[in-house]
Amino acid sequence: MYRIGIDVGSTYTKYCVLDDSEIITLLSEKTPIRQQAFFNEKIKELCMSYPGAEIISCGYGKANVDGIRNVNELTALAKGVFYCTGKDGAVLDIGGQDTKIITQEQGRLKSFFVNDKCAAGSGMFLSSVLDMIGIKYEDVDITGIIDIPISLSSTCAVFAQSEIVELIADNRTEKELIAAVMSQILTKAKLLLGKIQCDSLLISGGLSAINGIDEYATKVLDVNCMVDENGKYFSSIGCSLS
Repeated sequence: MYRIGIDVGSTYTKYCVLDDSEIITLLSEKTPIRQQAFFNEKIKELCMSYPGAEIISCGYGKANVDGIRNVNELTALAKGVFYCTGKDGAVLDIGGQDTKIITQEQGRLKSFFVNDKCAAGSGMFLSSVLDMIGIKYEDVDITGIIDIPISLSSTCAVFAQSEIVELIADNRTEKELIAAVMSQILTKAKLLLGKIQCDSLLISGGLSAINGIDEYATKVLDVNCMVDENGKYFSSIGCSLS
């Protein structure tokens, strides 16, 4: 039987299609406006491709998905992480609007901490700066940055963007600007990291797909950070397993 997990995030919506607990499709797209109407049509399309599929949703817009149920995003995240890695541990999830740290054992959520909604500590800040400098998200690469080249003094993304404008005028490279933004986001996450004890940290969410993020996060957070090829799909995978 097909099961489809839909993680409706603030920026992107991720889909996972399972067939007898085996992943057969993973895909993502921009989260739409007028979500209820959009997902009504989307589910019709999915069920034509995967007849009889059960639909489970999580995320900010989960109530707009007409499935058999919706589930807590953090519970789904824990399930998805364990399914993909087979290991217990801590997870740092940086979303479009917030950042979360969870711990899970055997796919069960054990603890979680969420930051206050703040653009400077979320993926939305990175997206905004990428728009400013004309870089596509999929082209971001911070591999090989040993030192943190620039430190943004502002703790608010609105004021930090003014700093970015000044740095552009100062002829800083795109890689330096992106590294500065990532440092700001990860520094915010470090406040959450102080609430748990861990020897290593798995990065999930869209930022986990950035080339070099594991090495750079290890530097900023001072803990061994890892990524998984399906990192941005953990919650949708967990949904399909719920």
